[in-house]
Amino acid sequence: MSQSQHSRMLFDAVSLSRDGIAVLDDISLALPTGKITALLGPNGAGKTSLLHCASGVMIPSHGNVLLDGVAIESFAPHVLAQSVAVLPQQSGLNFPFIVEDVVAMGRFPHSDGQACDQAIVHRLMDILHIRDLAQRPYTALSGGEKQRTQLARVLSQLICNTQLDVNGSSVLLLDEPIAALDMPHQSLLMNLLQQLAAKGLTVLIVLHDVNLAATYADKIALLKAGRLLAFDSVDKVITETMIKQVYDVDVDIIAHPKTAKPLVIREV
Repeated sequence: MSQSQHSRMLFDAVSLSRDGIAVLDDISLALPTGKITALLGPNGAGKTSLLHCASGVMIPSHGNVLLDGVAIESFAPHVLAQSVAVLPQQSGLNFPFIVEDVVAMGRFPHSDGQACDQAIVHRLMDILHIRDLAQRPYTALSGGEKQRTQLARVLSQLICNTQLDVNGSSVLLLDEPIAALDMPHQSLLMNLLQQLAAKGLTVLIVLHDVNLAATYADKIALLKAGRLLAFDSVDKVITETMIKQVYDVDVDIIAHPKTAKPLVIREV
């Protein structure tokens, strides 16, 4: 069975140019279903642009992004929203909606009924420690509280019950979601993503923390200057040679004493 048959989302020779400049160059990548793929690379590598192509915000100059074998741009927006949720680096929400209503926005593409929607919203608010903020205006929140609210919103878009089961071909796209989170909530989020992936959710997450990616991801994709340099299991990608090639820094890599996963240590 081919790799694409195990993948909900497939990047097929995707290239993207903006203002005559190549941003992405011939990227082919099959996201494994029910797994977490971490997208790593230096600033300007094309990570956010790849997520924009995956969500349909941008149309590739060449190639296609396929969801279950169908080009992303072929889906009506409300249909695509039932299967693909995206959290950008920054939210443009500046209206004083209460937190519960912001989370409930994720249920808009579905017609499961108010009771089901409310139960899902409350469950996610409990998990992400924002239930006590339910009636607070979103604009009055701290950065970390806003981020957890947005995470609850995008997750509510793909979860179909309070047992955290996910809709069949769901894909979650996250662009640096941990930037505003403290350490406990970073771990909370990554553990939650692992739990949801085990239920069939396909996750593509942009991270800058290589060690966090090595700890939680199933696959690592390395981008540099718009090109895909590596896509494989953690131990095959997180190597001293690859880190040097991508980031131009010298590192030592040892096995984590508890998990045996690669642990990157910056050379002094």
